[in-house]
Amino acid sequence: MAGRIIFADDMATNRILLKARLGAAAYTAIQASSAANLQELAMTSDPDLILISDRFDGVAGIELCSALRTASGAVPVPIVLLCDDTGRAARIAALRAGADAVLPRMPDDALLRARIRNLLRRRAADQELARAGSQEAYALAEPEQAAFTPPSQIALIAPSLADGMKWRNALATRLRDRIVVIDPSQAMNALNREPPPDAVVIAERPGAPGEAMQILSELGSRSDTLRSATVVVQARPDRERGIRALDLGVGDLVEDGFDAAEMALVLRRELARKARNDTRRAALQDGLRLAATDPLTGLYNRRFAMSQLSRILARTPESGERFALLAMDLDRFKRINDDYGHAAGDAVLVEVAERLLACLRRDDFLARIGGEEFLGVIRNCEPEAASLAAERLRRAISERPIALPDGKGEVKVTMSIGLLICGGAGRVQDAARLIDLADQGLYSAKTGGRNQVTICASAA
Repeated sequence: MAGRIIFADDMATNRILLKARLGAAAYTAIQASSAANLQELAMTSDPDLILISDRFDGVAGIELCSALRTASGAVPVPIVLLCDDTGRAARIAALRAGADAVLPRMPDDALLRARIRNLLRRRAADQELARAGSQEAYALAEPEQAAFTPPSQIALIAPSLADGMKWRNALATRLRDRIVVIDPSQAMNALNREPPPDAVVIAERPGAPGEAMQILSELGSRSDTLRSATVVVQARPDRERGIRALDLGVGDLVEDGFDAAEMALVLRRELARKARNDTRRAALQDGLRLAATDPLTGLYNRRFAMSQLSRILARTPESGERFALLAMDLDRFKRINDDYGHAAGDAVLVEVAERLLACLRRDDFLARIGGEEFLGVIRNCEPEAASLAAERLRRAISERPIALPDGKGEVKVTMSIGLLICGGAGRVQDAARLIDLADQGLYSAKTGGRNQVTICASAA
């Protein structure tokens, strides 16, 4: 995995070895010459990861880390501190300064590469989501605002239920989140319950060292727990299992047992990352919804309707599916706007959309493609059933008047429909041409007296 990595170390021997290791893995290694240069490179060279020794250019590594983290953008650059002291106190201080990992000054080569792969993979995923889910990408001009974040749910899979209760009690004084202890032998069944946890802490059990890796792998393969933050706790360092956990995408790896102060810091960081990405994912979904739907009625818009119809048509030559295409238009709609105002016209359109949707099945399709024009697709439908369905839609509009807002009374509304049977085995058809044919049927319904269904002769 290619990546731009800044590294900062006072010792020439360490710099040479580190640069050689990074180069051997095909990373672009950028050496900082001073503390000021490190800050400049972090701001201007678009790094994917920063490696800092515990002291560089006369400045403590955690101070450099804290300064870099304060200046981080929307997607923080991962920072790894390389320290002579990697004990728990040093790790806690580094976590508080914003570090993502603490490794020995000259770490094991395979473990270093696994850490880098893990952090780069996570950053790439965060960047892609940030780009796709940015509100600016969908012209939603609302600036992002800090919102109240409800307590998260954390699942603890400890070596035993007794250990889990001790861990929960120790964490409860440091976190405001809901913490659930799970029996390791029933882990996957418990995690399948709704709602999925926001974070899962998985501890290795004596005598079953591979169990934690199996649980981690299962979590990453299931849609409901795929986005849960994960932390693996080893009782003592195990190089091979540690590398495997990192390559399986664990959020963090704690190699020397559980400590409540350290775990609280790790979980806060992982939950903050998940909350950021959940917000971006929601913005992306909102953007996609707005790009595909009509803002007044909530129906699909013309652009999405055309693409959806094209997809349906692409499958019909092999599937042989036949479906009905309906071009629908409200009769004399302009009079409603002229007589009662545009607010009344909008209310009529919303009610019409709701009545039409109520008559369709889940697999059917409905879009608003113009002012008072609608397009419907009734899936897996033969001519006789299609005709009955079209009549049902017409009657749903005409049989009951529609109430107008602001006490303006009611108005009777009717609809004309052009019906075309499409699809069939071996038939290659064009969406725009089919809509034109259905429109011809609609025109015939209009000129024939309105408030009726006209069936087109052929879609050939």
